[in-house]
Amino acid sequence: MASFLSNLFKLTTGTMIAQVVGILLIPVVTRIYSPEFFGVAQLFLSIAAVLVVISSLSYHYVIMLPEKDEDSMNVFVLCIVCILGTSTVASAIFIGFADWFGALFEMPLIADYLIWLPIFVAFSGLFVILNGWLSRKVRYGVLSRGIVMNSVSTRVFQIGGGLITVSPLGLILGSVVGLTLAVLFMLQGLKEDITLLKTVSTRRIRELAVRYREFPLYGNTASLANSMSWELPAFMLAYFFSPTILGYYALAMMAVRLPMTMVGTAISQVFYQKASEEKNLTGGVQTVVQEVHTRLIAVGIFPFILFIILAEDLFTFVFGADWLTAGTYARILAPWLFAVFIVSPITTLFGVLERQKAFLLFEVMTLCAWVVVFSVGGSSGNPLLTLSLFSIGGMLMWGVRSAYLIRESGAGYRGSVLSLTRHLLLSILVSLPLVLAAFLELPFFLLLGIAGISTVAYYLLIFFTDTLVRSEVMGMIQGLIPPEHIDWMKRLGLFR
Repeated sequence: MASFLSNLFKLTTGTMIAQVVGILLIPVVTRIYSPEFFGVAQLFLSIAAVLVVISSLSYHYVIMLPEKDEDSMNVFVLCIVCILGTSTVASAIFIGFADWFGALFEMPLIADYLIWLPIFVAFSGLFVILNGWLSRKVRYGVLSRGIVMNSVSTRVFQIGGGLITVSPLGLILGSVVGLTLAVLFMLQGLKEDITLLKTVSTRRIRELAVRYREFPLYGNTASLANSMSWELPAFMLAYFFSPTILGYYALAMMAVRLPMTMVGTAISQVFYQKASEEKNLTGGVQTVVQEVHTRLIAVGIFPFILFIILAEDLFTFVFGADWLTAGTYARILAPWLFAVFIVSPITTLFGVLERQKAFLLFEVMTLCAWVVVFSVGGSSGNPLLTLSLFSIGGMLMWGVRSAYLIRESGAGYRGSVLSLTRHLLLSILVSLPLVLAAFLELPFFLLLGIAGISTVAYYLLIFFTDTLVRSEVMGMIQGLIPPEHIDWMKRLGLFR
């Protein structure tokens, strides 16, 4: 795990800034736009997300794998060609049949904004492959600043657009502009690699496309199924319910996934790089899988426990009284999202171990399960029941996926099971004062104070009981402060 946490710290420094700024600005956005407009914007983003996944034919996963940078650059150019082709096709379909899509989801407003879809897809695809290249070159500083720019500029332009005229266009155009600015900034990180473009040739691109053909044949289909499984709730909620219900769901997912995705994506990128490196050096990945997965459980479980307790109060206070229902949705979805958080980073093993067929199988199974869940729940006319079934099913599906990957990596289940059991019990024990305070309906700021004290207590326990986490954290501290200032830490035995 050498340097894993150090690289993760570099990448999450920027993502934490983006997370904080994004969270601070979301309450402004929710007070400008109605749940209905959030619903329209979410449908746009869900359609775009599906197209982005297939835009590079999954060749962006290959960027990290070749030993030679010249081959990676050829794959990078191959991805650009695929992205431009996908955007062109999307332009013809979604602009030409915009009214039909609006009628399909009983949301006529969406037809007016599909003209922006090809642009968003193109820049989203570029953002993804730039992530891959900068991760390969271990330029986490540039990548981190690009993530910050995307998050901050998106919110700023959404707020600015809403102040000019309140409509879904402000939300959609803000996302487009934010992503565009981030991509233009991240392109600067390729300056050192311009000479590699001389090695790009049509012949080599074809050879690499054939060499890694399983990625578009199986990986791309699996990625499409994965994206559909993420976006299907938005499509089904729009179909069975209303834009307002979809808007509540959109905010619930945004509020939980914003910090989770930013940190989780950073972990995934660093893990993918370390797992690929370990596999090339030793032929196996079991060490890094075991160390990372158990620590993800230890670090990630407590915030989700706190969130389940405080979700409705948090949403009402932060986003306004109109968004209480979104807080209820977020509480229901939190257990599933925790499962996603601890498993999602190690799913990059499907690429590292070249298990594209298994990836496809899992994604198709998940997609089929969601179709059944939302058909049953949607037919009941009860969105709470629908989302409850979704959350329970999600925990089961991601649990099975985790078991498969741990087995394939050779890491063994014992460490993960013990870590989950131990830290779940510890989280419940430490959060008992907060549960009692919430039951007594104490003032919200007092609840936050108790939550803060509980958080400090939990992570101090983790710090002093997990030797690997302690040594990595202390190693980073040693690199950040002068040696003469850490003598007292050594006397306390913190560096043992």
